[in-house]
Amino acid sequence: MSNLRDQCDIRIGFPRGDEGSPAQWLRTLADYLEQEDATDEIYLTGKLAEKLEAYCADLLGKPAALWFPTGTMAQAAAALIHAEATGRKTIALHPTSHLVLHEDDGAKELLKLDVAILGDWPRVIEARDVEALENDPACAFIELPQRHNGGLCPDWQTLTGAVDAIHARGAKAHMDGARLWSTRNALGGRSYADICAPFDSIYASFYKEIGALGGAILAGDEAFIEQAKIWRHRQGGLLIRGWPMIADTLRRLPVVIDAMPGWISAAKEIAGRIRDAGFEIEPWPVQTSMFHVRLPLTKAEFAAHRDAIARETQVWIGGSGWELDGRPGMSLEIAVDTQLAASSRERLSEAFALLKRRIAA
Repeated sequence: MSNLRDQCDIRIGFPRGDEGSPAQWLRTLADYLEQEDATDEIYLTGKLAEKLEAYCADLLGKPAALWFPTGTMAQAAAALIHAEATGRKTIALHPTSHLVLHEDDGAKELLKLDVAILGDWPRVIEARDVEALENDPACAFIELPQRHNGGLCPDWQTLTGAVDAIHARGAKAHMDGARLWSTRNALGGRSYADICAPFDSIYASFYKEIGALGGAILAGDEAFIEQAKIWRHRQGGLLIRGWPMIADTLRRLPVVIDAMPGWISAAKEIAGRIRDAGFEIEPWPVQTSMFHVRLPLTKAEFAAHRDAIARETQVWIGGSGWELDGRPGMSLEIAVDTQLAASSRERLSEAFALLKRRIAA
């Protein structure tokens, strides 16, 4: 599959940088490190780590922030800290949460926490969902935007109402902001700091949307971050050398934030063209730099069509697809990055028109 994908000059897939091959990527990173006069940083301390953490704390409007090698580890730390602070053992999660779908029951098996399902798959979390919880949780996770609903975001009143309801139950509100960077437009143009202000803790990814080598940030008050340092160490996250990922994030994060309005505009235009080809788009209208195309196919059927279209058009129409919500068919995820935003709209339209014809044949 990868050879066929790499032969295509337009590729829909996981957002990443536009540096080309891995070797070119590392050469670009080496140039950045020389410009920064970087030195070898051991155990996540030093100028680069401090610069990124201070930048993110300021950007997210929190007193402190801490780099983690993975988002799974960062969110586990947040859950454990809030459980200890509240003396409770339950975390409330939306049915589309990464912790529910993609972590092999890590909350239960590794963290030894109970999970309460919060809300319904097709929609955002509302205050009534929090009020309907049987027991008071330690914390509730709100994902902004909801990946498995195609980047669905609440409006500001719904979001703050849900957070207020969480706090009214003596619980902490945690943001799963894996794709936080694309939410400003959907939330009324508010700053990242304003969006994060109602939450007790925030996680954001540096490879999703940003396209860096890896890593994540966890932000909160100073006492929370001091506890996060301990949990990072306990989980094996105190890497001896994390500076390649940290430097790549420092290099890319401001660039992507500046580019994001253009990516969102491109996502809306691309989604509109795919919709014109006869496919359902979720959500509609598109809210962020990602969306889902609803297909009357299984993942295996889609893969066969995709490969045939790639051979004919040199357009790779996607890799990430889901059959998780119980409906017939699948959701094809499309996330716009630098490469896709600059791609030919006509060729993308033609590729999806060809998919429509193949399905109908």
